[in-house]
Amino acid sequence: MQMTEKTSFSLHGRHILVTGASSGIGLNICRSIVASGGKVTGVARRADLLREMVKELGEDNASFIEADLASDAGIEKVVAGIPEINGLVHAVGISKLSPLKFIKRQSLEEVMNVNYFSMVLLLAQITRHKKLQRNTNSSVVLISSVAQQIGTKSSLLYTGSKGAMSSASRVIANELSSQKIRVNTIEPGMVQTAMASEMEDVLSKEAVEKDKAQYPLGYGTPEDVANAAIFLLSDASKWMTGQSLTIDGGRYKLID
Repeated sequence: MQMTEKTSFSLHGRHILVTGASSGIGLNICRSIVASGGKVTGVARRADLLREMVKELGEDNASFIEADLASDAGIEKVVAGIPEINGLVHAVGISKLSPLKFIKRQSLEEVMNVNYFSMVLLLAQITRHKKLQRNTNSSVVLISSVAQQIGTKSSLLYTGSKGAMSSASRVIANELSSQKIRVNTIEPGMVQTAMASEMEDVLSKEAVEKDKAQYPLGYGTPEDVANAAIFLLSDASKWMTGQSLTIDGGRYKLID
């Protein structure tokens, strides 16, 4: 499954940690890392799905750590369980739709814990314990969302957490640049995942179809995001840090 020819996009000899690795975008990023010659350690709460990922990619290429990154114990378990790595993709995330007037502290803390606090605290521990290799073009890729650029109604919980991530990424990139560790974000539009499918439980099918029609290139796929992640993990983007890469099929840039 691994590529044999080394190119600027090759991840040969690199070990990447991927959070949210059991499904959707995170799982497809794991697949693409291995296909690009790298090794991956996947993190998620579902050990059964992580075992399937390792079985698919091969034990020589993939390993996993079952952990809940919304807890300090989960973060400590991950940091203790990994060797020195060459990259991190933080793809774990949850979404909750709610009008402003119905938002309560519990739901706000739940989304921020998973989408934002976990990223900051995991990176804090990884850098404190020097688990991210320095001076070798190591790369951190954070999966944010184009939602934080827009302000869609009822998306305050999700949009706020992703906006915090995107803003924080520039500070982290600045702090880690002296160690030649790059930090960038990917801000996808709507991607066809289980999370996107859950939209129909909150919105009408007609509303979802209307939204999809506004994407000139249609909704994206997890593979589209994985391709962008490989670019940012690889030497193809070695002169790039502190940037946000929007991939949204032209939804918010192309106007009739």
